[in-house]
Amino acid sequence: MKVWVTVVCFVILIVMFTLISTLLILGATNKIENDLSGLYENVVKNNYNLARSNYLDIVKKWNEYKKSWAMLIEHQEIDKIDEELTKIKEYLFEQDKTLLLSEISLLKFYISHVREMILLKIENIF
Repeated sequence: MKVWVTVVCFVILIVMFTLISTLLILGATNKIENDLSGLYENVVKNNYNLARSNYLDIVKKWNEYKKSWAMLIEHQEIDKIDEELTKIKEYLFEQDKTLLLSEISLLKFYISHVREMILLKIENIF
């Protein structure tokens, strides 16, 4: 009987950890995507001062999220996001609108890809 209680408690802990980590990543991806949309809009409007402010907010949030994400997702995904943020920084400094918009869109794709990976789907299991 004690074995069953232990197994059930262990399963409940795993399920709870999975739910908490999923909610954590879903909330973070939504926040970053909203900030990226603001950055995109400011670049389209050629408002580079606000775009720089948006970028700094995104980087600040990302540095906070990256620590917890390192335990939950593949490091390759984190590296891709870091790489895109670096490219965006340089294109923002040069005010290269075309490349900047494409890199922002690619970063949005990577963020949404992380969200899709973390969701419990049959494709993600097999």
